[in-house]
Amino acid sequence: MVKMKKLVFGLVFSVILGAGLIAPVVAEGEESEPVITDAQRSVIVNHCDSIKDALKSLQKTDSRTRVYLGRYYETILSNFMMPLNIRLVENSISNTGLIENQTNFAARRDRFNSDFITYQQSLEEVLNVNCKTEPENFYEKLTVAREKRATVNRDATKIRGFIDEQVKLVQTLKTELEKV
Repeated sequence: MVKMKKLVFGLVFSVILGAGLIAPVVAEGEESEPVITDAQRSVIVNHCDSIKDALKSLQKTDSRTRVYLGRYYETILSNFMMPLNIRLVENSISNTGLIENQTNFAARRDRFNSDFITYQQSLEEVLNVNCKTEPENFYEKLTVAREKRATVNRDATKIRGFIDEQVKLVQTLKTELEKV
């Protein structure tokens, strides 16, 4: 019975959050605006509580992930990138690549923090909508929250790229210093 509930919940949740669920309904002379279908409306209304429970769980998980990533990013910046660049400057070694990477990393980390706060606020707005009486509004806010979550994911991916670049730059620096 529990497996069946999980299966149904998973299917319902994937239907709600899945791509391609917006059906374009456009009146003549109006701009194209996403409108949910009757089937989507029915699923949202009938499974409102389950959807909200899943979103609350996602909210908690995302908050823990943000704390973890925030600490991880701060550790990399303050314990590895900055001390290395300070040491290089103190020893009159110029490496613009490392300095530029540190600057880009710090800027993207700040953007990640800002975008995550915006995403969490958007998700909170979704949770504040009564999906049984306002399924269209709920779906619209859910779509916005999904877009903001995707932005946070892109930020994290970019940061990972700066970390990878840092490793490459340090390896190159090490090779150059071994030659001296």
